[in-house]
Amino acid sequence: MNLELIYVYRLVASSLAGTTVIWSMIKRHKKSRALPPGPCGVPFLGCLPWMNKGAPHHWYLSLAARYGDIFSLKLGSNLVVCISSPKLLREFFNRFDSTGRPRTPLNNLLGGYGIVLSEGELWKRQRQFLHDKFRALGVKLWTYQRFEKYIIAEIEEMILVIDNKNGQSLDPVIVLGRHIHNVICQLMMSFRFEEDDRKFTSFNELISRGMKLFGSIHIGEYLSFYMKLPGKKAVLKEISNNLKNISKFHEEHLIKRVEERSRSSTHHEPEDLLDFYIQQMHKDTDDGEMQSVLKDKDKVRQVVQVMNDLFSAGMETSRTAIVWIIIIMLREPEVANRVRTELAEVAGTGQLITLEHRLQLPYLEAVIFETLRRTSVVPLGTSHMNTAQWKINEYIIPPGTTIVPLINKINMDPRYFPEPTKFIPERFLLNGKAHIPEYFIPFGVGRRVCLGDQLARMELFLFFANLMNHYDFMLPEGDEMPALEGSFGTIHAPHPYRIIFKKIQN
Repeated sequence: MNLELIYVYRLVASSLAGTTVIWSMIKRHKKSRALPPGPCGVPFLGCLPWMNKGAPHHWYLSLAARYGDIFSLKLGSNLVVCISSPKLLREFFNRFDSTGRPRTPLNNLLGGYGIVLSEGELWKRQRQFLHDKFRALGVKLWTYQRFEKYIIAEIEEMILVIDNKNGQSLDPVIVLGRHIHNVICQLMMSFRFEEDDRKFTSFNELISRGMKLFGSIHIGEYLSFYMKLPGKKAVLKEISNNLKNISKFHEEHLIKRVEERSRSSTHHEPEDLLDFYIQQMHKDTDDGEMQSVLKDKDKVRQVVQVMNDLFSAGMETSRTAIVWIIIIMLREPEVANRVRTELAEVAGTGQLITLEHRLQLPYLEAVIFETLRRTSVVPLGTSHMNTAQWKINEYIIPPGTTIVPLINKINMDPRYFPEPTKFIPERFLLNGKAHIPEYFIPFGVGRRVCLGDQLARMELFLFFANLMNHYDFMLPEGDEMPALEGSFGTIHAPHPYRIIFKKIQN
């Protein structure tokens, strides 16, 4: 082949390659014009180099301030659309095609099991099943059904434990941890941990460690090669072992309960979620059906992962919210005095507060809502994935896009909450009653709204009200006032601090 022909071939090949690159850039540009506005990234990495790894919610906040209520960006190869409009979130998260979950390393580990990361028909059936059984077990804020007694029992024991410490400084995370955990235990399997139980200590450490580990691989959601980097495989292995150890605890209880029920000749009405699941598993076997609430999944693994999900989400968020409320009471003494005055007038200082008092304590409940707003325990909400194309205003959102609700942006938006850095409980009072405006969505919104929101509200009200009606909160001498800026993993948690619970005399 002569040199001229080789030159021609090379010229044609170069032209074709150049044309292909230019055409792909044109297509990408045309496609991006249909997307919401947003920052430009770099090839392969997108905007990841600029993300604040320790506090991504602050980074998203700065982007929302620049681009508005809806913006798009690339994180690695993933298209992400962030929404901070309560109206848009309510509209689009109520659609069934909003209920997908982004593909992440954690999703791969869980294999589509559980309730938090499952999707499609399995998620739909599981959610309805759990919703119905929660109500059957009395997890209902507005009525005083049987589940309230479990929370009250834990509060009474917590008060005894605190009193026995004789004014020592305590870690509120530890003080609250076992009792809030026991509430979930009672709901799931009619079981509770006693004080100084080593199993609880190790189990609690597993959950806390797991939450931190999940946050540490956040970047792996966007870069497929990230988990192959030095040290990341070890993290993934630790997460896998962490999940196995948590699952082992729940699986042992499941197997034990199945054996107990199979040995008994007496018919048992379901006492907890575990009983309801066992009942459903037997129904599947008797009917010979696979299209049940558990579908074609490994039934034991599915039940165990649901338990994992409920424990992890239910304990960490409620405990963290109450620990934040204590900080707010330290920082806002006038608010704390008004809460205690309201409690004294309604029930009397030192008396046990129950859900029957709730409607008579509007200011206290408003303080809870304002704390959730000001601290944003779950600042980014849970990411969704649209399973069909969306048209939002003039923008086109292709299917498979990760949708991130910016809860903290809404909470700190002066359009909804004037002077957002100030703590003003009156925002949540209307005509003398506690009021939740439609733009306040601390538990999420839409079809995947937090399944345990009713339980969380019961816990927050009862634990906070009773702590306030029995104790003054004091910092140990020389300790600094805890900050309102905490650490970020999967939730926004305050930095560790200690507190003295000083008994209020009647």
